[in-house]
Amino acid sequence: DHVPVHPKRRFEIDLSSKYPGQKVVISTFKEFVKVDFVNASAEAYGNAVGMLGDFKTGKTFGRDGSTVIDDFNEFGNDWQVLPADNMLFHNTEQPQFPKRCVLPEDPRGQRRRRLEETSVSIEAAEKACASLTDDLDRKDCVYDIIATQDMDMVGAY
Repeated sequence: DHVPVHPKRRFEIDLSSKYPGQKVVISTFKEFVKVDFVNASAEAYGNAVGMLGDFKTGKTFGRDGSTVIDDFNEFGNDWQVLPADNMLFHNTEQPQFPKRCVLPEDPRGQRRRRLEETSVSIEAAEKACASLTDDLDRKDCVYDIIATQDMDMVGAY
């Protein structure tokens, strides 16, 4: 078995003092970040604004707080960090506005990469992710492996 070079890190923010049983779990793996809201409720998140969107309807809004954006690539570009925003990270890396974010390839077939350059098959990714019990995690795992062509991405789950 292959041991990942980049360990998964996990941070929990326990909200139980105000919202019993609720927490925010932030996981990192390589350059990826995942945020889970465990046992989220309308009481805790019903008035959330910004990138979280509307808790009750699931609608995602642009920076203006009113434009509904259903395309996640467009949504990401709308929320790209701007020069007027506070510094979010310690280091500034490309792309920076006005350059657009680099979009991932669609692992369902609309690749820009030539087929002979694809080294990981969907079958291999599915096999690597087969032990995951949560259906959504398994689907995300396969997507991440195919999109990155990195079998170690299973370690993110």
